[in-house]
Amino acid sequence: MSGFLVSESSLPPLHETLARLDTQIAEKGLERGEVLDVAALSRATALAQDDVRGLLDGGAAREEGVGDRIRGRVRALYEAYLAESGRRPADVCRDVASGLGISDKWARSLLSGDKMPNVPDLTRLAEFFHIEPGTKFFTDPAPVVLNGALQGVLRELEGGLEDGPLLRFTIKHGVVTLALRGRQLTPRKQEALALMLEGLLSGEETER
Repeated sequence: MSGFLVSESSLPPLHETLARLDTQIAEKGLERGEVLDVAALSRATALAQDDVRGLLDGGAAREEGVGDRIRGRVRALYEAYLAESGRRPADVCRDVASGLGISDKWARSLLSGDKMPNVPDLTRLAEFFHIEPGTKFFTDPAPVVLNGALQGVLRELEGGLEDGPLLRFTIKHGVVTLALRGRQLTPRKQEALALMLEGLLSGEETER
């Protein structure tokens, strides 16, 4: 998970973000479903794919209490981490228990969404999963979390990432954002970076 969220007060409304994205997608002749990849956004936001799909289509957020929201996102992060890392649940629970200073049993209950983490535990869980926005990632409403994730995509489309090798790379691999931090790369440099990233991913798949 990368740190893509910004404060809620500095974000435009989600419908405005989506309208700007649709404009960029149309101008570049791209497919909306490829640029706004539901599965990739679901992984990045710890939101259910149905919730992401509904919000992208302009629907309202599903009603849920803050407690359910927090437990659901902790569980989603844990499940995604297991799938991506290939580690055993027992080993992950042990690491989390050590980092939080709790028992393995309690860590397992937190990660499975059965128990509600307190604020210090939630802060350490954000650190464990490398969630830069911290506890806001778990507590913010779904539209805010998705809106934050979409800002990186919008920056790349509006900031000069043309329909070139980098944009095609992000679409192909379901990358939400490359987080180039405003740097303008020449087409030659984009091609070189895309080739390097392709090589890294190919090597990783071979090692598994």
